[in-house]
Amino acid sequence: MDKKKVIVIPCSGIGKPIGTVSRETTYEIVEKLRKEKCQTVCLALLTSGDKETIEKLNKNYCITIDGCAKHCAKKNVEACNKIPDKSYMILKFAAANPDKKPEGIIDIGNGGSDLVDTVASHIVKDIDELTKD
Repeated sequence: MDKKKVIVIPCSGIGKPIGTVSRETTYEIVEKLRKEKCQTVCLALLTSGDKETIEKLNKNYCITIDGCAKHCAKKNVEACNKIPDKSYMILKFAAANPDKKPEGIIDIGNGGSDLVDTVASHIVKDIDELTKD
């Protein structure tokens, strides 16, 4: 049997720098830091009820990364009858690290990149805990 992966789902946050940080954090984790343990799925596939995506979600661990207090990623996962194993909100990390501020939507700049690194390094600890043998 295949080992469970961690499905990391960011908010859409289109048009908001904090949403870009959410997505960039996800890419940092699934493409670099824990690519052997993680995957991501498109939030829109969950909201549209894509059966294959929902099945993948329900067979694995799940972490949501929301930009703001609307918790769109978390709420959409819960609408698929899955409780995220961990949920994060970028605004909380931004408030705790005021020196790490995203500078724009398309290019989050050095401050935004530093925030991505901070959030990702926190999340990978939970990924390692979820996937330990």
